[in-house]
Amino acid sequence: MIVTTDIYKILFDKVKDFGIKAVYDGWNPIKSHLKEEAIVIVTSTPIEPDTYWERAYAHVNICVPDYLGEANTQRLNELERLANLWVWEGMSGEYDGSAYRISKDSLGLERDDALKCSYVNLVLLFEILNVR
Repeated sequence: MIVTTDIYKILFDKVKDFGIKAVYDGWNPIKSHLKEEAIVIVTSTPIEPDTYWERAYAHVNICVPDYLGEANTQRLNELERLANLWVWEGMSGEYDGSAYRISKDSLGLERDDALKCSYVNLVLLFEILNVR
């Protein structure tokens, strides 16, 4: 059985592909101005039961601090392209005896003025096979 905290653990291992060391979760968010690139994984969406697949959404936010007081659009572009390629068709696996698959639901850029950063917001559909 996979729960939302397991989704975080699974994604935590996978986001290492981006080469960004600072990874946070939605329960322990960044609390001050961002000084270096970071990833925030938010898995607060409850798992919705269905006949064959249970579904939950997770947000992977790749944060880029401002450069000279402005959004670093060049780096955001690089990371958005990388995020778009990162989730490939058939991204799947097994965790704690349950099969899962991950697909991209949406991708875009957002801004957080309080943290003085912009970020790539990758929304993932996480599906867990509900059959034993």
